[in-house]
Amino acid sequence: MNQELPAARALRCRFEKCGPIRYISHLDLTRAFHRAFARAGIPLKFSEGFSPHPKFAFALPLSVGTESVVELADFTLKPGFEMDTEALREALQAQMPAGIRLRSVTEQEEKFSRIAFATYRVRLPKMDPSGIPAAREALKGSLVIQKKNKKGKLVEKDISAGIRSFDFEPCEEGVVLNACLSAAGESYLKPETVLEVLSNRLGEAPFAERGILRTGVFFEDMTPFC
Repeated sequence: MNQELPAARALRCRFEKCGPIRYISHLDLTRAFHRAFARAGIPLKFSEGFSPHPKFAFALPLSVGTESVVELADFTLKPGFEMDTEALREALQAQMPAGIRLRSVTEQEEKFSRIAFATYRVRLPKMDPSGIPAAREALKGSLVIQKKNKKGKLVEKDISAGIRSFDFEPCEEGVVLNACLSAAGESYLKPETVLEVLSNRLGEAPFAERGILRTGVFFEDMTPFC
């Protein structure tokens, strides 16, 4: 009688990445997670083929310098390894560098490809609140930028469709931009690109210093993805 092999468990980790660790690259973040799994004695399943690698993937990799309270990573455990998800979270957290806080570990459900939007809170300490009306006008209508295509050629692209909503509000130190931007495939829009448009239209000074925090990820109908 053939004995059934144990199934590999596909899990999802939700975590925060805040503080000085926001300056590490995506590659270094991946390495930090891989080391945490190894040190915690939690075996990841590897892909097959000539170049096996751990079955591990982030949802929307952050730009260097951006913080987030809603990061997601999917991973698959080696078949036969069993551990309660809360115990697994605690074991991994004990091996994480400062600035990474694991919020939960759950079974994988919806695919990352269903993420349609992400929200951001951008601190602009150099911006005077009196400039808010001009900034609002600057993000209306067509917003054309130049970027390199896959062949390395500069082309023009209108990013206005990638901005679902935005607003500026005064705060104790400067101004805050709250924005909901596309996070889907080719229309994925980074907040840095929005700030680039503002810099081109209003001058660099108000946006020379900024702090970017990703605050949420959502389905097409704006229900939270996690």
